This record gives sequence, C-alpha cells and structure tokens, in this order.
Amino acid sequence: MDASINIGRTIARERRRAGVTQETFAAHLGVSKAAVSKWELGQSLPDVSLLPRIAAFFSLSLDELFDWRDELTQEESAALYAEVYALGEKDLAKAHETLRALAAEHYSDANLLLMLASLLTAWAGGMATPFAPAGERGCAPDADALVDDALALLGRVLEVATDPSTLYLAQQQKATTLFQAGRLEEAAALLEPLVRRQDASAPTMLLASTYRKLGRDDEALELLQAERLRAASFVLSSLMQEMGMRDDATFALAAGGAAEAVFEALDMGAVNPFFSATMSLEVAETLRRAGEKDAALEALAHAVEALAATPANPDPSSSPLWDRMADRLDPSRAGEAWAEHKAHQVDEVAELMRRALVEEVTSPEWRELASDDPRYREIVATLERLLAYTDPAATDQRNR
Repeated sequence: MDASINIGRTIARERRRAGVTQETFAAHLGVSKAAVSKWELGQSLPDVSLLPRIAAFFSLSLDELFDWRDELTQEESAALYAEVYALGEKDLAKAHETLRALAAEHYSDANLLLMLASLLTAWAGGMATPFAPAGERGCAPDADALVDDALALLGRVLEVATDPSTLYLAQQQKATTLFQAGRLEEAAALLEPLVRRQDASAPTMLLASTYRKLGRDDEALELLQAERLRAASFVLSSLMQEMGMRDDATFALAAGGAAEAVFEALDMGAVNPFFSATMSLEVAETLRRAGEKDAALEALAHAVEALAATPANPDPSSSPLWDRMADRLDPSRAGEAWAEHKAHQVDEVAELMRRALVEEVTSPEWRELASDDPRYREIVATLERLLAYTDPAATDQRNR
C-alpha cells in the first residue's frame, strides 16, 4: 500500500479547473513557471510558506490541498475485487454493501474505484451470480441504484485520476454504463469525441521504430503485439455486430468466413478462445432465420466443435504471434487471488456458452427447421456428450 501526498496533482487539477495558466499562477505566487511545472509533475514540492497562499487561491483547505491518498497496489486492488465478486455470487445485497464500504474507504484510489464501478455495471445488467441457487443470492439491489452508484464512482475517477489511460478507461466505462441503462443519447455524446480522436496507429508504429533504434526490442515487440491484438479484436467484433444489424444470410456467410480466416491466421485462440464458437452460433442463427437449413446446420456444428476444442487455460506464450503478450495477459501478475478469480470467470464463460448452445440447439425454432435431419441429431448428441463430460450432474438432471 503506497501512502502519498499529491500536492502537485491537486494544483494541476485545480489550476485546469479554474482555467488558469501555469505562468499566471506562478506570477501570483512570485515563483517561476518552471517551479509550478515541477510541482505538477511531482518533481518537487512548494515551499511550506507558500502552502496557505496556494490553498487560498483555489479556495481549498490545507487537508484538501494535500490530498493525501492511501493507494492500493495492483495486487491488493485485484484481491479486493475478486473478494467482492465472489461474495456477489452468494449474497448480492451483502456484496453491494461491502463494495460501498470499500469505495468510501478508498475514495481517492482511481484504479480501485474504476474496477468497482465496472462490477456495479455488470450487476446492474443482470450479469451477477448466474449459477448460484436462487435461495442463496440474497435480495438483489435495484438496477437503477446500481447504475447510480457506478456513475457516481466513475465521476469520482474522472475527478481525481491524472493518468490518461485511466481517464480514457473511465470514460469508456461510463459510456458502457449509460448504454446499458438505456441512456443512449448520453452514451453517444460521451463516445463521439473518444471515437473521433486522431488514429493512434501511426505514433504506435513510430514508437516501435524508436524502440528498435534504441535497442529496446522487447518493448517494441510488446507494443506491436498489443496494437495487433487491439486491431484484430476490433475486426472480429465489428463483423459480429454488423452481422446482427444486417440479419442477412449472404453477409452472415461472408462475415463468418472472414472472421474465421482472421481468427485462424492470427492464432486468436491463444488470446480469445471463445470467439470462434460465439461467431459460429451467430452465423447459424442468422442462417436459420433465413431458412438456409444446410448452411445453418454446418455453422451450428462448427459452434459445438469450436466450444469443445476451447482450451481451459489459453496460453499466449504458445503462439509466436502473441508470445510477448503472455506476461501482460497473465492474471497472476496481480496476485494469486486475481488469478483464481480470472480462472473462475473463464469457467463461468464456458458454462454460459454451453448453456446457450443447449438452449439454441433444442429450441422450437431449430426443431422445426431440422428435427428430422440426421445432421441435427448428431449435433444434439455431440453437445450432450460435451455436457456430460463437463457437467455430469446437469446431464443427469436433464435425463430424469
């Protein structure tokens, strides 16, 4: 846990909020502009005799000026998040109460507040405790209250954070929360300036070249792989979203083929193992609605096969395309508790995928389309074998 006094950060935040330049502020105090710049960068501290004048200039108390923070390490934040997440699977009301207490205790820790806000958003969207028996979940908090809490925490993050990446993530999370709450105009207004920012690919490539010239090849390789992962993820996600918007069989086949080619060529299974099954299921559903029986069954069979082949623990280091991302994507970097939490989440996603496939494959719509087709019966049998292997109790329950 790092205790720190952030006078410089407070000065920078309050000066920008007041619309005052460093030069004007320096002149008011009788110091150089360079001195103010060093304060704000954390390279030096103001003379103690200046502190009352600085506080008075911004109408702050000395306590507010000092903005003393008790910031958690990444590992400590991850462990707390995992603890609250696990509690939510048993008693959502108690987990919400615990989350509020943690936020109040660490109200200036932007990274922790951002993590807690994302959890509130997930809870508000009904993505909490998917497998806990109903009697063990506790009384679920009102979704609107969860959204309000999430937005309040995100507002605090945007107020206290100074790291550009944290601010950007907070804006993205706020937009996600607003979108999920149906406040679409607000979400669009927040997202538009983020999307319209200058493309970062050119400076990324220039930085990679600079690293190479400096002999910092490891940093260059990690940067290039991180940018490639971002771009590939966008391509795959955009194809799936556009397919859902068009609901057109011709486009679904083209998008599915393009996505599979990108997925295979870039060995995306090492970093995003569930995408192939998810995309194939979306293609199958689109084709089913269009009455394209043969192609729909082929896509559905591929979804089941892809899910069966999904590794329990994907390893980026096994792929030469992603080997430099292994450390960055390794959850154990944030501690054992976070690693266990992420492993639990992977198991949850796999279980959700299996249940979604069962629901789709056995739906009246699929039965009407293909119940008399031996290919459909083989898909059902394959899925049942997969479920029997992963969850024997669930299979026994269905057979009763």
